[in-house]
Amino acid sequence: MWRKAWRVAGAEFSNLVRTKAFIISIVLMPVLMGGAIGLQILLEERVDTKVRRFAVIDKSGAFAAVIEQAAAARKENPPFAPERSDSDVAALSSRVRDGDLFAYLVIGEDALETGQGVTYHSDSPTYMDLSRWLGGVMTHRIQEHARESLGISVEDRRKLNVRARVQAYGLTTVTETGEVKAAEKIDKIATFVIPVAAMWLLFMLVMMAAPMQLNIVLEEKMQRISEVLVSSVSAFELFLGKLLGTVFASWLLSVLYIGGLSVVAQRFGYLDKIPVSLFVLFLPFQLMALLIFGSIFSAIGAACSEIRDAQSLMMPAMLIVMLPMFVWMQVVKEPNSTFSTVVSLIPPATPFLMMLRVGVPPGPPLWELVLGVVGATAFTLFCVWAAGKVFRIGVLSQGQTPSIRKLIGWVFSK
Repeated sequence: MWRKAWRVAGAEFSNLVRTKAFIISIVLMPVLMGGAIGLQILLEERVDTKVRRFAVIDKSGAFAAVIEQAAAARKENPPFAPERSDSDVAALSSRVRDGDLFAYLVIGEDALETGQGVTYHSDSPTYMDLSRWLGGVMTHRIQEHARESLGISVEDRRKLNVRARVQAYGLTTVTETGEVKAAEKIDKIATFVIPVAAMWLLFMLVMMAAPMQLNIVLEEKMQRISEVLVSSVSAFELFLGKLLGTVFASWLLSVLYIGGLSVVAQRFGYLDKIPVSLFVLFLPFQLMALLIFGSIFSAIGAACSEIRDAQSLMMPAMLIVMLPMFVWMQVVKEPNSTFSTVVSLIPPATPFLMMLRVGVPPGPPLWELVLGVVGATAFTLFCVWAAGKVFRIGVLSQGQTPSIRKLIGWVFSK
């Protein structure tokens, strides 16, 4: 059985790596990374310097001068240019619509005492920089007024403005020789960005390969190619060979992507901060995820006769695939909580969430990692077996798409 399955896998791998889609996938990562870096550089060089001119209606008489002084001292782009106004709000709104003003600010009479009665009006609701800056300037003026009214000296004001600066460090460790090793400062890139990037890379590679199985199997079924193939190999050998061919093609992409990202990490001095366990476990976790979801999508493709029929069965499959994406934020926040432990041990999500937990210090206990791998392996074998049963019946069947209940019946049929 394996000899024929390997032949099918080799043919499938050869066909996949010669397609335009695969070649595009190879160059996609460096193009996206280079494009993102280039775009950031371009945006940094092209800072918006258009003056943001705004009117200030200061009924309290306590803020207009302060806002003007702060705007004159501001060094960032774009410049802010306030102007005092006694016009009614309808006239100012017309000026904003005509582009003569960017916004206008109305300050109530009691704003200095209560901080209330301040409204900001603009025709660009998504631009928050100006309103935030105004809020900061006015808050500082209100606090200064409160200190003055309480008779607090300048020296005491400085003391009141002192803020605690908390820096995050790891734990102190003791070496085998009894030497106490000082705690190291926590690097957010190493503790957050790298594990999340590893999980998303795994998810992206799986989503690039597994759904493709549905299209390949369904296309061959619609063109009656499968009927010719099963005359030379068994249906399970054909199914397993196609699945393994997709795995090998996805692995090739992984090696190229991981190699490229490692070069980038080395360039910025972060390669030594990537846990070795991430490199060791990436391909095994990818294998499990590809076999699980590749089997599911292959079974859907074999069971359907038209693309529109497959779409109805893809919804529950996609919900299973997306499960880790719904909870990964909570897992990375508390990687060793009961919730994170439980969801990472649920087999469809194990490859993604356990990969995430491995990368976040201190990592899961060894028994949880072993239990997760064993459970995911058992579930993978079950998916391959069940999908093989569905493939054997579905690939030669024609007509109405079977229901989920009927598919379950196919799995346990003799």
